[in-house]
Amino acid sequence: MKPFKAVFSDIDGTLLNDGHRVTPATARRIRSLARGGVPFILVSARMPSGIFPIQEELGVLSPVICYGGALILDAERRPLYSRGLSRSLALKIKEKLPPETPECCFCFYSNDLWMASDRLHPLVRREEEITKVRAVSGSIEELLPPKAPVHKLLGFGPPELLDETAAMLRAAFPQCAVLKSAPGLLEIMDGSVSKSAALLALCRILGISAGETVAFGDNYNDIDMLKAAGLGVAMGNAPGEVKRAAGFVTRSNNEEGLLYALNHFYGKE
Repeated sequence: MKPFKAVFSDIDGTLLNDGHRVTPATARRIRSLARGGVPFILVSARMPSGIFPIQEELGVLSPVICYGGALILDAERRPLYSRGLSRSLALKIKEKLPPETPECCFCFYSNDLWMASDRLHPLVRREEEITKVRAVSGSIEELLPPKAPVHKLLGFGPPELLDETAAMLRAAFPQCAVLKSAPGLLEIMDGSVSKSAALLALCRILGISAGETVAFGDNYNDIDMLKAAGLGVAMGNAPGEVKRAAGFVTRSNNEEGLLYALNHFYGKE
């Protein structure tokens, strides 16, 4: 198999194990690929500040794809591509959301700003612990300039409630992309946003074809990226639908599945 010219990888459940860590062996292999001219591009629903520490831990300098494809930053962290909701549309969506309870809340993201009505909410605090990023308490009316984009709305809550909310939002706002990135997480973005669209946009910038890339993912919001890449690799912990969309299934994220696949495609160091 011809080695791929770029690697696109999801973070949570893919690069990171269930302890939210990158294994040292995986980090070493990624650095060796980068030294050989193969960029390792992190692709995540996370905000930029939730991605940069992982990139620094890996010790690589590559573009990053944030917010599931809504924002691409270059290796110097300058914006290359941005697709967001208008503030006025985000406010209309906000009116339709279920009320905040101890079990449910929604947050808003713009560039590298994370806005929560109460950053002490237990679900927000848990997300802070995972991403190592701090939210800001306040509303988008207070914190966001009128012309600033809203790159993502993120809902935390019981899966059944989020499923009902997703169905309602898809009917009310067909111009938006509404998807589950985990059973208890609901993302709302501009309808043009996807990991595959960002992969294709970045390939054009890098001067390579999508067919020359390999992409790794573990969840439903990775399926389109796996299909867009030259080869899509599903993690062993991925649901069956994700595995069926991939061209290769590797070991789980707790079994260094990404490292196993990289060694399979590029050879061991």
